[in-house]
Amino acid sequence: MEKKYTKRTVPRMFEEVTRSIIEYIYSENLEQGAKLPPERELSELLGVSRSSVREGLRILELLNYLDSRQGGGTFVSKPSPFLIPYRLISQSMDSSNLHKYFEIALLNAKEILLLSLEQKIAVNLQESSTTESWREFSLWINELGKQLSNDYYLSLWNSIYLLLEEKGYFAELKMNMEINELKIAFYKKDQQTLLSFFDTLAK
Repeated sequence: MEKKYTKRTVPRMFEEVTRSIIEYIYSENLEQGAKLPPERELSELLGVSRSSVREGLRILELLNYLDSRQGGGTFVSKPSPFLIPYRLISQSMDSSNLHKYFEIALLNAKEILLLSLEQKIAVNLQESSTTESWREFSLWINELGKQLSNDYYLSLWNSIYLLLEEKGYFAELKMNMEINELKIAFYKKDQQTLLSFFDTLAK
């Protein structure tokens, strides 16, 4: 007998998509190694767009919750320790793992900027008070994120930022744009420049 799932309006925030996928996995009692339906079928089951499903799958893959095999589909992997305080887990923090955390942090920072643009949140164009680019960037993201109604993105950004900073991840990572250039692009509502900043870093 085919099961029916409550369809939702297309989520604007990717945590809603990932939550929907996780709820589906649990409702179907899918264990490690089980294969998920194709993107199109998941899109219909969950009532979200294929692009939203694709983004949600990507997030869960970065968290090692899912395993995507080229030409083979997407499979349930081991539950991610990501939401457990990292000081309490014995996860190896090699450069590959740290970069995955960084990619997730970027997704959150980008969402904070785009939502702030949409909600017309003001930006402080004051010159940077520190020469530490990533530190200044994090302060700015916090300034914007605290004004949003949903604190999910800011909470996740801060958790990952502190982890990466403690591990020295930013010591060798150069920003591809001055923080004040980013602020000006935000002030001018120049989404193309902002998205280009994130796309370049994610490569």
